[in-house]
Amino acid sequence: MRYYKFLTAGRSGPFSRQTWSTGWRSEPAIVPCRQGLHVCRVTDLPYWIHDELWEVEVDGPVLELERQVVAGRARLRAQVDGWNAQARREFVRACLARIAGHAAQECGAALDDGPLAAAAERLAEDGPVDLAELAALALDRQERAALRGSSAAARNCGYLADAIEMMESYPVAALGYVAARAAEARTPTVGVDRYQVEREWQVRWLSDRLELPTG
Repeated sequence: MRYYKFLTAGRSGPFSRQTWSTGWRSEPAIVPCRQGLHVCRVTDLPYWIHDELWEVEVDGPVLELERQVVAGRARLRAQVDGWNAQARREFVRACLARIAGHAAQECGAALDDGPLAAAAERLAEDGPVDLAELAALALDRQERAALRGSSAAARNCGYLADAIEMMESYPVAALGYVAARAAEARTPTVGVDRYQVEREWQVRWLSDRLELPTG
């Protein structure tokens, strides 16, 4: 099993504020969110995104939780160089494309989804998009959807407008969270956890872009 850890610039823990060296670190006990060395599986990565991504070697028993793993002994092995400013920008655009796609699908032809769908496609292909115009379009469709009683469409258009506003000032992880919440806000489908499906899409995007093994 390969493990990973997101750190702030300079190998600092986002929550502990402790700097990680390349040597072994040990903790006397494993207590989730309180004591121990918290690392990720590939499937956990979207929940913990930060500045630097490192491959981590773990020694000894671990406690596996739903979205993280806690170890008593671990060390940094190598930085994942592919997770850089360009990759972070691409991830943000990919998430925005997903949010725009959700909004377009909920709006449908009744709310003229064409411009939203076209914007989603251009974002996904890293094509030119006027974000100010897209935000205005999202707010317009949000208002029209609310007047028609289309709550899922209104919510998704609102998420799109919020995400555009957040792009420059919020952490990268926030866009992943908004994309998952936008998916969750869509019209329900029996037996489908749209939030989880969106997070799984993010796992695939990260593992493909960074060439991470998923096994």
